[in-house]
Amino acid sequence: MKYHHKLRRQLQSAQLDSKQLEQLAPFLKMVDDSYRLFDFDMQHAESILEESSKELFLRNQQLKNNVKEVKGQLNKVASNIKDVIFEIDLNGNWSYLNNAWEELTGQPVKETLGKPVGECLKNTKGKPFLNLINLESPETNTFSKTLESLDRNGKKIWLKFTINCIKSDLGTIDGYIGTIANITNLKRTELQLIKSREKEIKANKAKGEFLSTMSHEIRTPLNAVIGIAHLLLIEDPKQEQIENLETLKYSSEHLLGVVNDILDYDKIASGSLHLEEANFSLKQVLTTVESIFSNIASKKGISFKIEKDALLQDSIIGDSTRLSQVLTNLVSNAIKFTEKGQVNLKIKVVEESEDDSKLSFTVIDTGIGIPDDKIEKIFESFAEANPSTTRLYGGTGLGLAICQKLLELMGTSLKVESTFGTGSSFSFEVKLKKGNPIASLFEDELHEKDTPDQSSLFGRRFLVVDDNRINLLVVEKFLKKWGVGFDIATNGKIAVEKAASNEYDLILMDLQMPVMDGYNASLAIRKLDRPYTRKVPIFALSASTSTAIKTDLLKFGINGLITKPFNPDELFAILSETLNKKIEIDLD
Repeated sequence: MKYHHKLRRQLQSAQLDSKQLEQLAPFLKMVDDSYRLFDFDMQHAESILEESSKELFLRNQQLKNNVKEVKGQLNKVASNIKDVIFEIDLNGNWSYLNNAWEELTGQPVKETLGKPVGECLKNTKGKPFLNLINLESPETNTFSKTLESLDRNGKKIWLKFTINCIKSDLGTIDGYIGTIANITNLKRTELQLIKSREKEIKANKAKGEFLSTMSHEIRTPLNAVIGIAHLLLIEDPKQEQIENLETLKYSSEHLLGVVNDILDYDKIASGSLHLEEANFSLKQVLTTVESIFSNIASKKGISFKIEKDALLQDSIIGDSTRLSQVLTNLVSNAIKFTEKGQVNLKIKVVEESEDDSKLSFTVIDTGIGIPDDKIEKIFESFAEANPSTTRLYGGTGLGLAICQKLLELMGTSLKVESTFGTGSSFSFEVKLKKGNPIASLFEDELHEKDTPDQSSLFGRRFLVVDDNRINLLVVEKFLKKWGVGFDIATNGKIAVEKAASNEYDLILMDLQMPVMDGYNASLAIRKLDRPYTRKVPIFALSASTSTAIKTDLLKFGINGLITKPFNPDELFAILSETLNKKIEIDLD
């Protein structure tokens, strides 16, 4: 029998004879089979190993090719990105830059790598950005900042430098990565917008000053017209003169309304109008509306009624002046456009909680109505449903636009339903806080008092300060009628001199005057070394209505503002009420 070559070598070494080989034959057969089986297993293992090695080699080649492809794609992407992509080592030197670097700075990438960041990035003076990154505190180098630099042609540019830390799996910082973006166009647009905004602010300021000046210039003669019309009407005019005087008074008051509308619209449009939050009597607001329009409606031969919900609470917190303005405008329009029938103002409680009331206000008329295609237009500024309406009924076309804007400030809006030739309904819902009933009762008591006795000012002594002869004439006539003694000062300096040498019960102070204006004159009077000058009421009597004026009054020791043109009855009531109070101004 021919044994495995390894077994044959072992037998030769053992030098066994034939008899011994014969005796060991079964055992040798087993050893031979083992050797042969081992060879077979080895060949099989080597075959598997060879196949695995070939597969591993192919996979490795494929992986290398994939890495090479991805790297090529990333390099291609990085090379085509307009922003600079960079890496910086812990020593603050560039370790990677894409092609955008050379396009931005004109410096070759190869020559830049390995150099410190500050040497390659320079400011508009050509000097390096020192300490751009903090090498001593690597963790702080995560930021974004705008740098003013120079491009490859020496022109000023703005760069956005953004950097972040590269952290290892252990959390240690291995370097930095980031971008440099050229934001010059964006920055120029931003600067242009800022410049445009500054121009807009200047233009709005100029517009405001123009409107304020024009308001003052219009109100000053209006003050004389309205004041003298009042005087003539109460001085027992002839019967044939009454109608002319009433027309004069109405026309001048209408012109005043136009001026007020324009000023209110400008305040709303510029965002300078702010709503007040104060306790007021809703009953008094409605009573005032009723007293104004009942007579006007009656003269037109139509009826005007106010219908109130039984659940309506009287004491409310809000801006009573602006609510009255909206209601007055809506009712005025309704009466203006109604030739027969009626106008109703309905107030209902829609929702109620412990703290709030949601109220619905609706003004319904039987007037000319509005065509369907014109309803949206009526809320536009300076617009009427039809141009002929303005010629026939008058108006600025601002009333409803102002109402809508005021209601938007209150968090609501004006709704309209109308049938042309039949009538219209204007409504809005507004949530108002419930007020203090005691404060409301006190408010009612004040308004329910009879008009002050015309002799309540008799014997008082006033100082009237104004440089306008017409204004002085009007005020003089009313003060004489009320039995008030007075001195005249035509500028602030004279007013201070008179206040220093005389004592007055009240001072009426114009604000815009030559030599010394009313502000500084009031402040100087308050600072006189005389006890009465801290207590004497000073009221600004001005044709200007700007918000800034009302804000500045107390700074100069002025107690309040009476706007020209003034209603004589209201002026008398304010003066009478003021003189019954104890007033002391603290300017410290």
